[in-house]
Amino acid sequence: MSAPKLIQYLIDGKLITEDDWVAIELESRKTKEDPETLLLDKKKITEEDLAKAKSILYNLPFVDLSLKEIPRETLIVLPEAAAQNHQIVPFERKGQQIKIAMVSPGNYRAIEAMDFWSKKEGLTIQLYVTTLSGLHAALKQYKGFGEEVGQALNVIKEREVPKKIEQDRRPLYEIVKKAPVAKIVSLLIKEASDAGASDIHIEPSENEIRVRFRVDGMLRNFLSLPLNLHASLVGRIKVLARLKLDETRIPQDGRIRVEFDDGGGVDLRVSTLPLLQNEKVVMRLLPSGTEVSTLEELGFTGNVLATLKQSTDRPVGVMLISGPTGSGKSTTLYSILQILNKESTNIITLEDPVEYFLTGVNQVQINPDVGLTFASGLRSILRQDPNIIMVGEIRDNETAELAVNAALTGHFMLSTIHAKDVLGVIPRLLDMHVEPFLISAALNTIMAQRLVRKLCEFCKEPFAVTDELKEEIKKELKTLPPKIAKEVSLKEIVFYHGKGCVQCGNTGYKGRLVIAEVLTMSERLREIIRTGLSVDEIGREMFVQGIPTLKQDGILKALDGITSIEEVTRVSRE
Repeated sequence: MSAPKLIQYLIDGKLITEDDWVAIELESRKTKEDPETLLLDKKKITEEDLAKAKSILYNLPFVDLSLKEIPRETLIVLPEAAAQNHQIVPFERKGQQIKIAMVSPGNYRAIEAMDFWSKKEGLTIQLYVTTLSGLHAALKQYKGFGEEVGQALNVIKEREVPKKIEQDRRPLYEIVKKAPVAKIVSLLIKEASDAGASDIHIEPSENEIRVRFRVDGMLRNFLSLPLNLHASLVGRIKVLARLKLDETRIPQDGRIRVEFDDGGGVDLRVSTLPLLQNEKVVMRLLPSGTEVSTLEELGFTGNVLATLKQSTDRPVGVMLISGPTGSGKSTTLYSILQILNKESTNIITLEDPVEYFLTGVNQVQINPDVGLTFASGLRSILRQDPNIIMVGEIRDNETAELAVNAALTGHFMLSTIHAKDVLGVIPRLLDMHVEPFLISAALNTIMAQRLVRKLCEFCKEPFAVTDELKEEIKKELKTLPPKIAKEVSLKEIVFYHGKGCVQCGNTGYKGRLVIAEVLTMSERLREIIRTGLSVDEIGREMFVQGIPTLKQDGILKALDGITSIEEVTRVSRE
């Protein structure tokens, strides 16, 4: 069936207009670009509508391969080179019957090649139509990470890498640099980056090396490697991070910059830790360049977002963000710094470690080995005429008092503190022996946050809510500030979950976002702190300011289908 018939079908079906086609045809003649590609690029039609139109015209069934995990034994029936060359892919097989998808059913060369191949292999083919992105998703499954690692391991076996790398007489650096294990390290880093992992854990056990990735805050087993590779693997990472190869008795820290063949790259912070017999390595993947997410992109919404932005307009005072390790506190601080970063402002930070590099911001790396601590660094910073100071964390009395005094002398101070929620921040400062009158005078804003996993957009679906859960949610939202409560309907409570698909690695989740609570200092709150702390009164002040609690913020996002109620419950307990 010819292309004109397809175009006429699209016009008759009002999927595109005649004017659309005239413009596309003219551009195609000028640029020699395929008309179908132009239709898609200019968003005149969706991939799925185009594929379904072909399905009807060619009398072939349509299949969506973008979410389909294809068994390895089915894929390898057709060589990868042939699949790439003819833009076809097998996706299901039962005995000698095999289903094959293609984007262009009018590609008769591909049809002839399939006919020849099927007769040779004794197979019966059933053809399907799919989208171009669906085809690409399927083709990506041909060459997985495991196959590439397997090839490197085979080379290692052939070379008989010694059980202990020190046994080889060649210089240690040369062994690590040239060994196939270097390929494994590169593949690990690339795969972790593609998976959106925040950390790579390389852990030696009694019989093997366990490799785990932390994705969306959760550790997942990724790969097992032979234990006799451990010395070579750690040696290669140490070379890249410029650490001491022969030092295995004490922890070491370093940094790596890796460039990928496709033009991308990633920075990694490397940490080694001596265990009973071998070293464990953790590599933290850091954001490349100076791109910092906005508060909206991090997941801040509603009154929490508005209050946080208003707080950045105050020229002096202390802004503290609380939460456990890994709750995204530093990332939020960077987003706020990006808002404050102006030509007229001198911003200096004290960090351990520096994770993002911000143009226009003076960033200092803490180094306790030479006496550069948060406290000593803060004293020096105050002599550098700063407007805004960011201290990575307030951990002790000395740093807390310096931060408060800096705020009282006209500086805007940002930092993090370990407390469970907003109500716990002030008691934490009191535990550090900061006087109540200083806290009330210096504090600007306090916030608590957590990170929850986002539901996968490709496989999320509503699920039935039990009466018990409905009552629990209604009870939790009963204390919502009136301004928010009037926008929430509790008559029909609907939550969502992810059933799992290829796009999210069958977890049901992809990405993370913030849930938070925030409180700004009012005259009433300052009086409460000065005259005697009352947690109940602080809670009432949050209600007056129209701010939901951290858990309420999470429930509202679960009701919007952004995350799951199970995730909110799990994270709220931290």
